Amino acid sequence: MSIVAVSVVAALVAAVVYVRSDSASDTVARPVATPGKAKAQSVGPVVGRPTAPGELLYAPNVVDSNRLGAAAFNSGDLESAKAQYQQALQKKPDDPEALNGLGLILERQGGLDDAIALFMRAAAAVPTKWTYRFNLAHAWGERGQWDAAVDEYRAAVGLFPDDYATQYNLALAMHKKGDDAAAVPEFRKAIEMAPREPTFHLSLAMSLEKTGKLAEAQQEYQQYLDMMPWAPDAEKLKDHLKSLAAGKSTS
Repeated sequence: MSIVAVSVVAALVAAVVYVRSDSASDTVARPVATPGKAKAQSVGPVVGRPTAPGELLYAPNVVDSNRLGAAAFNSGDLESAKAQYQQALQKKPDDPEALNGLGLILERQGGLDDAIALFMRAAAAVPTKWTYRFNLAHAWGERGQWDAAVDEYRAAVGLFPDDYATQYNLALAMHKKGDDAAAVPEFRKAIEMAPREPTFHLSLAMSLEKTGKLAEAQQEYQQYLDMMPWAPDAEKLKDHLKSLAAGKSTS
């Protein structure tokens, strides 16, 4: 891939945090949008509740601690949220919702290894919970452990196949791993689900270029520019397209 393409992505691709609704049943995550700017769906950790009442049996005081913890987390009060989740775990050490919540806080506070350990415990307790597998995958990615991230994102996609952000994250983890041949069809699936996400086309173009499919890569780069003509590095990307057309792409 050309150095220009790498610089374009470095300038344009930013993380979007997805937050789950604190309701009795899970809802589809939606991105925090910034008008006029493209945001890559390399999403952050997810806060969730059990998928249905009765999925897990909690003592009422643990439920209250988890609810207070989630509310504090969503308001940005990490220390209060941390205290609530720790209180829940004192009462029920293997409570997956508290493990997940505390993991989110520790990850944000720089305790990535401890967060991964907590996410793993939550996912082991309820392996069919999308939230826990997604957060574990995201944390493995933050650690740079792309094989593990791919495995967990694949599991998350299986649990939530209609979520385009999870699908995109799977493809992106494959790209980060260096397996662009596998990433290309996964990026295409994400685009089928969300064709109006500009950065999906940019990411697909990068993987296509890495696999030597330059004509297809040019089409996807152009699609991105058509959707994002105001992109900060649009001119550099246009120059890169000219290089590709002239057969001067450098690896």
